[in-house]
Amino acid sequence: MVRKTFHDSLRHLLEPINSDYGVDLKINGETFWFYPRVSIIIADWPEAATFCLTYKSSNSNFPCHFCMVKRDNLADINLVSDNIKPRTHMEMRSHFDNNTEKDASIESVPNFFWELP
Repeated sequence: MVRKTFHDSLRHLLEPINSDYGVDLKINGETFWFYPRVSIIIADWPEAATFCLTYKSSNSNFPCHFCMVKRDNLADINLVSDNIKPRTHMEMRSHFDNNTEKDASIESVPNFFWELP
Protein backbone atom coordinates (compact mmCIF):
# COMPACT_ATOMS: atom_id res chain seq x y z
CA MET A 1 0.00 0.00 0.00
CA VAL A 2 2.89 2.36 0.78
CA ARG A 3 4.48 1.75 -2.65
CA LYS A 4 1.16 2.27 -4.42
CA THR A 5 0.54 5.51 -2.50
CA PHE A 6 4.06 6.74 -3.34
CA HIS A 7 3.59 6.12 -7.08
CA ASP A 8 0.06 7.57 -7.03
CA SER A 9 1.56 10.70 -5.43
CA LEU A 10 4.21 10.84 -8.17
CA ARG A 11 1.49 10.60 -10.78
CA HIS A 12 -0.31 13.57 -9.25
CA LEU A 13 2.80 15.70 -8.68
CA LEU A 14 4.36 15.04 -12.07
CA GLU A 15 1.18 15.07 -14.16
CA PRO A 16 2.12 18.40 -15.85
CA ILE A 17 5.21 16.69 -17.32
CA ASN A 18 3.00 14.54 -19.53
CA SER A 19 0.61 17.37 -20.43
CA ASP A 20 0.04 18.62 -23.97
CA TYR A 21 -1.09 21.98 -22.64
CA GLY A 22 1.93 23.25 -20.73
CA VAL A 23 2.02 25.12 -17.44
CA ASP A 24 1.72 28.82 -16.59
CA LEU A 25 4.61 29.94 -14.39
CA LYS A 26 4.52 33.39 -12.83
CA ILE A 27 7.93 34.98 -12.10
CA ASN A 28 8.31 38.60 -10.95
CA GLY A 29 4.75 39.38 -12.05
CA GLU A 30 5.33 38.03 -15.57
CA THR A 31 3.64 34.83 -16.78
CA PHE A 32 5.61 32.27 -18.80
CA TRP A 33 4.06 29.30 -20.55
CA PHE A 34 6.28 26.21 -20.71
CA TYR A 35 6.40 22.42 -20.90
CA PRO A 36 8.22 20.94 -17.90
CA ARG A 37 10.51 17.95 -18.43
CA VAL A 38 12.47 15.83 -15.96
CA SER A 39 15.81 14.83 -17.40
CA ILE A 40 17.23 12.93 -14.45
CA ILE A 41 16.44 12.06 -10.87
CA ILE A 42 19.40 11.95 -8.52
CA ALA A 43 18.84 9.35 -5.83
CA ASP A 44 20.71 7.15 -3.43
CA TRP A 45 20.30 3.35 -3.57
CA PRO A 46 17.08 3.06 -1.46
CA GLU A 47 15.43 5.94 -3.33
CA ALA A 48 16.38 4.46 -6.70
CA ALA A 49 14.90 1.13 -5.62
CA THR A 50 11.69 2.96 -4.64
CA PHE A 51 11.41 4.71 -8.01
CA CYS A 52 12.22 1.52 -9.91
CA LEU A 53 10.07 -0.71 -7.66
CA THR A 54 12.89 -3.21 -7.11
CA TYR A 55 12.94 -5.19 -3.88
CA LYS A 56 14.95 -3.30 -1.28
CA SER A 57 16.41 -6.42 0.29
CA SER A 58 19.97 -7.40 -0.53
CA ASN A 59 18.71 -10.97 -0.14
CA SER A 60 16.47 -10.75 -3.21
CA ASN A 61 17.51 -12.62 -6.36
CA PHE A 62 18.15 -9.41 -8.35
CA PRO A 63 18.81 -6.58 -5.84
CA CYS A 64 20.26 -4.07 -8.32
CA HIS A 65 17.89 -1.42 -9.73
CA PHE A 66 20.18 -1.00 -12.79
CA CYS A 67 20.60 -4.55 -14.04
CA MET A 68 19.40 -8.12 -13.82
CA VAL A 69 22.52 -9.70 -12.32
CA LYS A 70 21.89 -12.40 -9.74
CA ARG A 71 22.77 -11.51 -6.15
CA ASP A 72 25.57 -14.12 -6.05
CA ASN A 73 27.23 -12.60 -9.14
CA LEU A 74 27.26 -8.91 -8.14
CA ALA A 75 30.81 -9.13 -6.78
CA ASP A 76 32.11 -11.32 -9.63
CA ILE A 77 34.92 -9.34 -11.30
CA ASN A 78 35.03 -11.92 -14.11
CA LEU A 79 31.38 -11.44 -15.05
CA VAL A 80 31.00 -11.15 -18.83
CA SER A 81 28.67 -8.63 -20.45
CA ASP A 82 26.41 -11.43 -21.74
CA ASN A 83 25.46 -12.10 -18.09
CA ILE A 84 24.49 -8.47 -17.45
CA LYS A 85 20.96 -7.68 -18.58
CA PRO A 86 19.96 -4.01 -18.13
CA ARG A 87 16.68 -3.19 -16.40
CA THR A 88 14.87 -1.24 -19.09
CA HIS A 89 11.43 0.22 -18.51
CA MET A 90 10.06 -1.94 -21.34
CA GLU A 91 11.52 -5.11 -19.81
CA MET A 92 10.14 -4.33 -16.34
CA ARG A 93 6.78 -3.33 -17.78
CA SER A 94 6.57 -6.66 -19.60
CA HIS A 95 7.23 -8.52 -16.32
CA PHE A 96 4.47 -6.47 -14.68
CA ASP A 97 2.02 -7.11 -17.56
CA ASN A 98 2.83 -10.85 -17.60
CA ASN A 99 2.55 -11.24 -13.79
CA THR A 100 6.20 -12.34 -13.54
CA GLU A 101 7.29 -9.52 -11.20
CA LYS A 102 8.81 -11.95 -8.70
CA ASP A 103 11.13 -13.32 -11.40
CA ALA A 104 12.58 -9.80 -11.81
CA SER A 105 12.44 -8.84 -8.10
CA ILE A 106 10.06 -5.93 -8.70
CA GLU A 107 6.98 -4.90 -6.74
CA SER A 108 3.48 -5.43 -8.15
CA VAL A 109 2.70 -1.71 -8.45
CA PRO A 110 2.25 0.24 -11.71
CA ASN A 111 5.14 2.66 -12.21
CA PHE A 112 4.15 6.22 -13.16
CA PHE A 113 7.28 6.62 -15.30
CA TRP A 114 6.13 3.85 -17.68
CA GLU A 115 3.42 6.20 -18.93
CA LEU A 116 5.81 8.97 -19.95
CA PRO A 117 6.87 9.15 -23.60
